[in-house]
Amino acid sequence: MTYLVLNIIFFVPILAIAAWAYRTRRRQLPSRRAVGITLIVLLAATAVFDNVLIGIGIVDYNPDLILGVRLALAPIEDFAYTVGACILLPALWALIPGRTDRHEAEPPPSTAASTTTP
Repeated sequence: MTYLVLNIIFFVPILAIAAWAYRTRRRQLPSRRAVGITLIVLLAATAVFDNVLIGIGIVDYNPDLILGVRLALAPIEDFAYTVGACILLPALWALIPGRTDRHEAEPPPSTAASTTTP
């Protein structure tokens, strides 16, 4: 089994859970901007650490099982785990039972004037 096939097998349930969270708990999901910034930071960290691990020989990949596209030493398939985590974790967080909508959790603004006596 190639790493691409393995990534596809893992991404099917990730995308299903994310779609479910989007349909049922959309307002509890973080903004696209927040997820995008997180993804950029984590992809950069993944690139650095994967290349270090491969460069010093701790991890290696069978060339017959990867696409051959690499970012320095790291195969492109290795970044799928980071992308999957950035999609799955916010979706799971939104789906935690008992969590209320962030807009519902805020008390309504008070319109009555405060009457305090000295």
